[in-house]
Amino acid sequence: MDIFVKFVSQKVGKVRWQPSSYKGIQFSDTFVTGSWDDEENKISLWKVPEVQSKAGAAGSWQQDYPQQKTPATLDGQAGEGEQEPALLCQLKHGGDVTDIRFVNQEVFLASSSSGSVQAFRCNKAKQDFVPSQKWDSIHHHTADSCACTCVAVNGTDISTCGEDGRINVLRLEHRQPIRTIDEADSCSINALTHLKQHEVITVNSAGQLKIWDLRQPGSQPTRFFIVSGEKVPLHCVDRHPTQPHLVATGGQNGILNIWDMRKEQLPVTLFDVHQSHVWEVKFHPTSPNNLFTCSDDGTVLHWDATKGQSSTGSAFRNMNTPTGPNPSSNLLLRGSTRNAPSVDSETSSPWLSSETTSNQLEINHVLPGNCNPVNSLDVEGPQLICGTDGEALYYIPNMNIYL
Repeated sequence: MDIFVKFVSQKVGKVRWQPSSYKGIQFSDTFVTGSWDDEENKISLWKVPEVQSKAGAAGSWQQDYPQQKTPATLDGQAGEGEQEPALLCQLKHGGDVTDIRFVNQEVFLASSSSGSVQAFRCNKAKQDFVPSQKWDSIHHHTADSCACTCVAVNGTDISTCGEDGRINVLRLEHRQPIRTIDEADSCSINALTHLKQHEVITVNSAGQLKIWDLRQPGSQPTRFFIVSGEKVPLHCVDRHPTQPHLVATGGQNGILNIWDMRKEQLPVTLFDVHQSHVWEVKFHPTSPNNLFTCSDDGTVLHWDATKGQSSTGSAFRNMNTPTGPNPSSNLLLRGSTRNAPSVDSETSSPWLSSETTSNQLEINHVLPGNCNPVNSLDVEGPQLICGTDGEALYYIPNMNIYL
């Protein structure tokens, strides 16, 4: 597995792959980043070396993909055929970039610490992007603006949340939110994702997970979940792409929580692996037995629930310990799947199976030696991209993703 580094002279707050125009046939070769904590923050469009088309339906996106060489590999040695990610376009951005989401291949949204959301339109022929519609100060306190912390997109449905506890529903053709839930929460909403077409899941700084039906009037969630014990802030959330009742969250205490929305208020399983804040969690979009997390402790973990299905014995079949100063060697399972429902083979998931906690889960460290906080990651096919506070992008073109 090759790991390539691109130093970008800015702290990378968010990174997202642009959807490919040949989805399912060829992987994307462009991605967008947003910076934070700079006097002049920027949004940037990048192009990576050409990637191969998808492998066969069985097996994996194999590790025998052509090993692309770039000047800045993790060991610092120059490679042949300099093909590092190239900067295509860069624009100034008002405030920290707090989230980036693509509506489609041509349009993406960026949220800001100033409380606004800006739409940008990509021009494939010119390989650049330009600002289009903007929603100013849609997140604010009584007199002052506050951060819009997150954006979620599901088709044409766009939702935003912020430090003001407000939820907005946007449409690209409307200059104002088409709906606002002013008192959705009494604390900061840190992340959200769509559960169904008209339902969103939010996580907040009180350690709560809530489900909202955006068609219903009022400001109350339809369901309410909470991590047991102390009110530990939750920072990120993602749902399983084919089983939407399965949700993963990460929080301030470094724990990965797996939830079953069909069950009661508590998470099904808690994995205590990271040593600090989990900033982002991501199911692989087409191979969801693979999950990725990144943390303030400098680690990026690949959670693989496919390889150990026939193994027995230890709680986890294998764990590759990093060589850097922040090894997460104190792997601890703090929960069980005893509350998981009995489901047939067509709807079962290794994340909810009792065997997951005994012999089916392998955890691998993706960035050995990194000690800077990793703020964001995104994965498509065999490609992983992530951004750090060390003013660096890490690009891995040939992850071992098993189907």
